[in-house]
Amino acid sequence: MKTRLPPETGVAVVALLCYTWLASFLPSFRTGATASVVLSNSAEIAILASGMTLVIATGGIDVSVGSVLGLCAIVFARLMADGSWSIPAAAAACLAAGATCGWINGILIARYRLPSIVATLAIFAAARAGAYLLSGGESISSLPEGLIRFGYGSIGGIPLPALPAIAALVACAIILKRTAYGRQILALGGSREASFLSGHRVQQVECGVFVMSGLLAGLAAILTVARGATAIPDAGRFTEMTAITAVVLGGTPVSGGNATILGTGLGVLTIGLITNGVRAYGRGDIWVLLVLGLALLVSVEVDRWRSRERSTLS
Repeated sequence: MKTRLPPETGVAVVALLCYTWLASFLPSFRTGATASVVLSNSAEIAILASGMTLVIATGGIDVSVGSVLGLCAIVFARLMADGSWSIPAAAAACLAAGATCGWINGILIARYRLPSIVATLAIFAAARAGAYLLSGGESISSLPEGLIRFGYGSIGGIPLPALPAIAALVACAIILKRTAYGRQILALGGSREASFLSGHRVQQVECGVFVMSGLLAGLAAILTVARGATAIPDAGRFTEMTAITAVVLGGTPVSGGNATILGTGLGVLTIGLITNGVRAYGRGDIWVLLVLGLALLVSVEVDRWRSRERSTLS
């Protein structure tokens, strides 16, 4: 009888191989400073990927999160730029803006039965347009010093932006594994009809995951502004692709019905290592995008292979 390995096994091996390779040829990768940079640079993606895991677990997809991040970043910065809003108040408005975008996604998908790719593409375009309209196409700076100190600060060697990312991963893991709502998410991804016949409130469950995805995009926007000390309407571009890659690479099937937050975290770490490694070799962001695109293709093919293996073992 074949033994079924945990879904996180593959990405854990890839992460270890990437680190071993980079540490062998780039001695700087063996330092704590590089580890801190990887954690800090991966914070936003970890937050987006946490919400994306919940969405993909239902069998859906959310390609709007990058644009929602950009819109929320502009909202957050604009409210603080003239000094009329405090950091906590502006952060609350930023989170509310993200959750609202997610709620619109959820209504379009759950109530009006639009395919998730279509609905979230519409919000993808609308949110990016909103970011440009609110900012006039210009960056927003002159932000509070306390926010910038948070973006560049650390505690015990751990960068402060990594703490909300870890909290988001842990919270989503608890939701999936320890709550009735998490079980309903997985049931919906397994079979929408069976979930409905089991008495689950399918529309509320489906709408809820998109609200959480939007809320987490708002949280990622706060970190983006804090780490960059400015907000630009292009913030968050291509982050949706990176988040999806991390989720699928981590072992969550694109068909839904199952999910692993641990795998997602390892996927984010692997992508962070690859991204920093490519840049350390002197390659620009174009090469980073090429590598991420290749990683996404490989991840989807591995997911198909895992699906065939599950069918063979069942």
